[in-house]
Amino acid sequence: MQAIDAATVHRLCAGQVIVDLATSVKELLENSLDAQATHVEVKLKDSGLTSITITDNGHGIDTSSFSTLCRKHWTSKISRFEDLEHVSTFGFRGEALSSLCSVAQVTITTATRDSAPMGTELEYNMSGELTKQTQVARERGTTVRLTQLFAKWPVRHQDLKKNIRREYLRLVSLVEQYAIISDNVRVSLINQTRTGTVTHVRTVVQSDRLTRLLSVIGASLRPHMARIEHDSTQDGDVKIDGYISQPIPEAGRSGSDKQYLSVNNRPCDVPHIKRLINETYRAYCPAKYPVFAISITLNAQTIDVNLTPDKRTILIRHEAVVLDALRKALGRVLEPEESVFSVNRVQTQIVAPSETVGGSSVQQQNVAPEHGDNAETGKRTVTVETSVPGVIRCFADDRTEPSRKRTANSVPEPNPVHSKKLKDPLAQPTVSAPRTRPTPALPTQPTASKKLQTMVIGNCRNRIQNDLCSWSQTRTRMQRKHARHMARLEESQDRSMHSEDIADAERGGVQNTDDPEQASRALSRLIHKTDFARMSVIGQFNHGFIVARQSSDLYIVDQHAADEKHNFEHLQRRAIISSQPLIQPTRLELSIVDEAVAIEHQSTLERNGFRIQVDDTQSPGHKVLLLSQPVIGQTVFSQQDFMELVGKLCVCPEAMPRCERARKMFASRACRMSIMVGDPLSVAQMSSVVNNLSQLDHPWNCPHGRPTMRHLYRLPL
Repeated sequence: MQAIDAATVHRLCAGQVIVDLATSVKELLENSLDAQATHVEVKLKDSGLTSITITDNGHGIDTSSFSTLCRKHWTSKISRFEDLEHVSTFGFRGEALSSLCSVAQVTITTATRDSAPMGTELEYNMSGELTKQTQVARERGTTVRLTQLFAKWPVRHQDLKKNIRREYLRLVSLVEQYAIISDNVRVSLINQTRTGTVTHVRTVVQSDRLTRLLSVIGASLRPHMARIEHDSTQDGDVKIDGYISQPIPEAGRSGSDKQYLSVNNRPCDVPHIKRLINETYRAYCPAKYPVFAISITLNAQTIDVNLTPDKRTILIRHEAVVLDALRKALGRVLEPEESVFSVNRVQTQIVAPSETVGGSSVQQQNVAPEHGDNAETGKRTVTVETSVPGVIRCFADDRTEPSRKRTANSVPEPNPVHSKKLKDPLAQPTVSAPRTRPTPALPTQPTASKKLQTMVIGNCRNRIQNDLCSWSQTRTRMQRKHARHMARLEESQDRSMHSEDIADAERGGVQNTDDPEQASRALSRLIHKTDFARMSVIGQFNHGFIVARQSSDLYIVDQHAADEKHNFEHLQRRAIISSQPLIQPTRLELSIVDEAVAIEHQSTLERNGFRIQVDDTQSPGHKVLLLSQPVIGQTVFSQQDFMELVGKLCVCPEAMPRCERARKMFASRACRMSIMVGDPLSVAQMSSVVNNLSQLDHPWNCPHGRPTMRHLYRLPL
């Protein structure tokens, strides 16, 4: 045996610290943040192949530290091992700059508050020794420039050039994490290529964490981000704060690339925590992954960050307590007992035949928002604007003049009401409540007698038998009433909408409700899942939807989605999957933790179709024998499904877990056994469907993500 020379040891250790493009930038970015910089700019040329420059406005480097700055294990962060329990900086090992000198050419320009505007440019060799020192102009702060990255490491240099696009994307993701967690710091990432300069990350100094997150993921997700919080007094010293996207298809992503986790404000990778978040989210939105930025604060003495050189892998002493606290916080966001729906009001309109729509003359004119018979026109015309896109306007015309009679020569013509194409019966509602006085166009030429015969709702036509009406005979009376109607409309709408918005906002806990504009924006309907039991069924629409009422609000319930979710949760909780014995038991090779979990939850695994036997004579990790595997129809489950179940039991031992394959089968079976669109229902059946929603854990969406209910409109007070 012989001792390894110092130069070889230096290169061997440096290769473990700086392994790729992302880690080289990470170390320098952390140094800038530790220097209390408020502006950090990361600038790459040719995605880092040519040069990497990181500039900050931190406190700079003191002259006395120039010669030892890049030496191995020289640091100002700690002086002894016990200091790790109280360290608050990103770096503390004192090997980042030394390792960078081994893999690249390093040039540092720095200036302190006392020396600015005069700075110093420093050059170091591969061993981290200072070779050149030059006076230059520089404001307070530090600039580190790397060139020829991995040039003396042929294998890594070739791999970097070959996969530069992938490496750069990893770098962008890493910078995004630090940009999100860095309060009062502007972080920017710029890449200069032959085709031009592109800025991929840029945050604002004075901004909250949600604003910085949206600057990374896009402002379009702002309405779909939910706050996740947990009180530290409930579970020891655990504090959770952050944001996560709502479990709806339009808020999730097809991959897990926008997930940012930090512990004690340090970006890190904790597999159990991320798995818990993803599995909880995908239980309610199976096709998507969540977008989240979650910060967990723990007692510094309960974590160990000194496991790997990059310090991204940490060890948590009471990980089960942290997982339980996170599960509670996720439950309040992803499994709410309440849901918020937008509110629409009833609008009233009069139809006049001056505009041709689809071959028939139709003209619409707003009148005062009142309901009842019109004494002068002898007509009652009601228009309801709902949150269902296919149901735009429904006109009811149930009076005609007594003198008008049907003649043999009169030919009724259909008068279809303009509507949009029905795409999604339960799409997001659109609130329409105009405050300004409309400008209607009254008919100027008499027209032939028309009959309001057809009501078009999406793709459905419902025939309404009505008597003939003559618009020419009512034209004079409409003009006389027009001025009074317009004045009444403006006065009534302003008064009623103001009072209703204020009342609704106050009931919803909105402050400063003296401002009607703010109250209107904040207006929404808060629904608790127990409210389903208090809803009264009004009827069935189009053999597919149930119209229910609670107080002054009307809701439309998708009968298939509601019944499907009830059947799905019933199967999830109570279904016992049959199993098929194996001819030869299979010995499983598990980790010690997974083996202990499998042995502890044998009954849960057996309900999922996996029967196991424990052989205590074997060594740890080889004690479990698989005796049978679950079978559903012609589908036989595998050991991968077994490992998936064990992983879920590690994260959430209290729940009844199901592997993804079983969940999809339960969703398919629940769909086929549920009430279908087109099935006529009695009042008792409709009441049962609505009441069942109050007993579900998550009644707001079916297993495939389709909403079960939407707010239809609000009846006038």
